[in-house]
Amino acid sequence: MRADNITYYITAQKKIEHFTYDSSSHSLTLIVGNNGTGKSTLLKLMAGILPPDSGQIIQAEKTSYVPDSSENYFKGVTPLFYFNFLRSEFRIEKSFFNSRLMELMKRFNFSERLMTSEIGSLSLGEKKKVMLIGAFLNDPTLYLMDEPTSGLDQESLSNLLQEIEKERQNGKKFIIISHEHAELFKQVDETIQL
Repeated sequence: MRADNITYYITAQKKIEHFTYDSSSHSLTLIVGNNGTGKSTLLKLMAGILPPDSGQIIQAEKTSYVPDSSENYFKGVTPLFYFNFLRSEFRIEKSFFNSRLMELMKRFNFSERLMTSEIGSLSLGEKKKVMLIGAFLNDPTLYLMDEPTSGLDQESLSNLLQEIEKERQNGKKFIIISHEHAELFKQVDETIQL
């Protein structure tokens, strides 16, 4: 993923200006800053959810996006529907999908009884687990994660960090917004301060 001199006006007074970034030489980039500085907006620009007002974003990789909150994205949708949508969208072979889904549900302590509940009715931590399972399920080359540790219990947090490290060793790249647990991410290649 490459961002070339992008500018985006959040409000008349607040903007992301002349931002340039290339993920090719970084396996882990942290985006940090105070609340309201545009961290989530920047990640949405990188994910292609928002178009920049000027400049260009080139998506060369298969990208997975984990939002900070899933409420506005998945009204009326169950985890089971969402995961099956990903299987269809990314043409994941069914036997691999089934075994990988069960492995990730176990890794993130996600109960099978929640599979038919609406995502909007789940707790913050449960919503985050749905987004994380979906992110790791489709085997992207670039992960964009907005506060991936928020709401997770200690065991799931530890498992997330292990999964990130394993994927990095396999050549995958991560761009992560982290406020609460930035110190947990080891061997950060670059920090973007907003």
